Amino acid sequence: MTEQRKKTKQKAKSELTFKYVHPDGLRDCYVNGAWGGLTPRKEIHMHLYSERHPIPKTATHKVKKNGSLEKSAKIELGADVVRLVQASVIMNINTAISLRDWLTKTIESVVETEKEG
Repeated sequence: MTEQRKKTKQKAKSELTFKYVHPDGLRDCYVNGAWGGLTPRKEIHMHLYSERHPIPKTATHKVKKNGSLEKSAKIELGADVVRLVQASVIMNINTAISLRDWLTKTIESVVETEKEG
């Protein structure tokens, strides 16, 4: 072991600074729910989704003699509700517990703020 590593190992840091790096493709996602389960490695796999009414797969309009479209159309939908998966995350149990605890604290703060008016 080098002398520098010995000094570093012996001297415990009293604080750590974390740098948050935001990739270029980062985007905010609104979510309505989650779906998931356990992976074969017993990790938690969670898909976060937003729900909306479907947009048509196709819309067929009749064309008037003047070239404009009639209002009524034959519309083909793919489903009653669309769940658009915004993100998919995998975490171990310790991360899941930390996330749960953070959510609980954040929810309690929101509830307390709402009580205050």
